[in-house]
Amino acid sequence: MALHTTEIRAANIAFSGEMSRMRTWLDSQHFAPATFRYNHVDGAIVIRVEFSVEQEADAFAREFGGRILR
Repeated sequence: MALHTTEIRAANIAFSGEMSRMRTWLDSQHFAPATFRYNHVDGAIVIRVEFSVEQEADAFAREFGGRILR
C-alpha cells in the first residue's frame, strides 16, 4: 500500500501550538495518519505526516499550508 506524504514547515517558536492544532484537526476529521515525524532544518521544523488515503493527505496539506511530496 502506497503512503501519501505531506510536508509542513513550522517556526520553532510555533511548534507546540501547531502540533496541538494538528492533533485537534485530525481528531475532528477522524483521520488517522500512518506516521508522524519531524526534524529541525534551517531554523525551522519540518513535519512529515503520511496517510494511507490520498484525500486525507490532500486535506491535511491544504489545512496547514503544506505540500504533498510526490
